[in-house]
Amino acid sequence: MLEKSIIIAAHPDDEILWFSSIFNKVDRIIVCYLAIESKPDWTTARTEALSKYPKENIISLSIDESGFNGANWSKPIITPYGLGASKKSMLRNRTFQKKYIESYRKLKNELKNRLAGFSNVFTHNPWGEYGNADHVQVYRVVKELQQSMKFDIWFSNYTAPLSNSLMLSCLSSFNTEQVSLKTDKPLLEKIKEHYIKYKCWSWFDDWEGFDDETFFKDEHTEVEPVNGARALPLNLIKLT
Repeated sequence: MLEKSIIIAAHPDDEILWFSSIFNKVDRIIVCYLAIESKPDWTTARTEALSKYPKENIISLSIDESGFNGANWSKPIITPYGLGASKKSMLRNRTFQKKYIESYRKLKNELKNRLAGFSNVFTHNPWGEYGNADHVQVYRVVKELQQSMKFDIWFSNYTAPLSNSLMLSCLSSFNTEQVSLKTDKPLLEKIKEHYIKYKCWSWFDDWEGFDDETFFKDEHTEVEPVNGARALPLNLIKLT
């Protein structure tokens, strides 16, 4: 699973939040989105943090975040580019959804060249961990490219109440290999402090993470369904 491997993370700090167990074991790390139109100070901070990053094999694609936040997580609308806006939020999210679709196209264009030669791609899960539309979009792009590039996808087991409906629909008929690994808590703390130093850590300051994390193999070939029960370990995040 680590031969010719790469992490594709949506935002700066996602690469350590959801992938600490393999962070130092993959060949390359790519961060997709950078600039936030509504937070120019964060754009500057993220740029500086990545330029001084304590690891050399990380690349930023510097794609602008769309700002899309109109998904209906209780009844999610799955689209080729990620998630669709709910009827209730359609009007106020129309502009952001257009940007969201455009970011899908830009990301696909960038990654189709960057993923050449890799056999194993680690990325966000199809429900966006705790419920993040950008995370879902990254998975959709990687999944789309898998059809022609024939790599295996490994996605994380993190979830939260907001994304549970989508998670359950994604895993209801899922049957594949899974691998659980020990997280690297000292490394998580080190990278967290780096982002805090540059004022662009997006998660909780007291976050210590889980002891283990599991990756599910999303293969490029069809997997025969197996009858019977299947244990699927999940890292459930309780947000208050």
